Amino acid sequence: MKQVIIFITCLFLHTSCLQSGEDIQQKNEEETTWLLSTLLWQRNSGNCIKTDTNTNISMCSRRPLGICNVNQLIVTQAEVNYTLNESRTIQNRNPDCQESILQSGILSQSATSNANSDTIKARYRFLVTESCEASGVQPSSDTRFATFFEIQWLESTRGKIAKAAKSIVANGFLPQNSRDKANSCLQLEFLEWEKGLAEGNLQNKILIEITVP
Repeated sequence: MKQVIIFITCLFLHTSCLQSGEDIQQKNEEETTWLLSTLLWQRNSGNCIKTDTNTNISMCSRRPLGICNVNQLIVTQAEVNYTLNESRTIQNRNPDCQESILQSGILSQSATSNANSDTIKARYRFLVTESCEASGVQPSSDTRFATFFEIQWLESTRGKIAKAAKSIVANGFLPQNSRDKANSCLQLEFLEWEKGLAEGNLQNKILIEITVP
């Protein structure tokens, strides 16, 4: 990727030398826009392989180059605060979501400590690949990879609460009252595509990551 950026920069410099007068500013703005668009495309390209060096197991996902790094495993205090605020907003709007929020584990989430961050950084390795399929990962006929957008939603506050609510509704061993409230939470709070995505993930039909053979 560095070679691509160097080539693009050199091309821009060469072109600028041939320009003069009042067209230069407009040309530079166009070139800057094109360069930023190219860099953004590169940042959003590729898939991500995460390797646990303790087990030597690698998992591939649709996470792109831009976030294929250890930061995806580290939780900041700002993220914790945002999640708690969002869950409170949902509960205030729909009280029937309370049990689903508790079940989701959101309220017990904490920021990653410096010591744990160092441990995570030492344990995991990340590699950008053209695609998971190119790295030998082939989902079975009844499953598929979650897209990067779907990964973001599934790992969000709303995604976690929806999955918890779906899990409660499907658990016949829980009291009917709990299942009714969870179902009410789903119907009042979540859109159809959100409910479908949560269910697909719970049923292991829409997978965030798949083991690399």
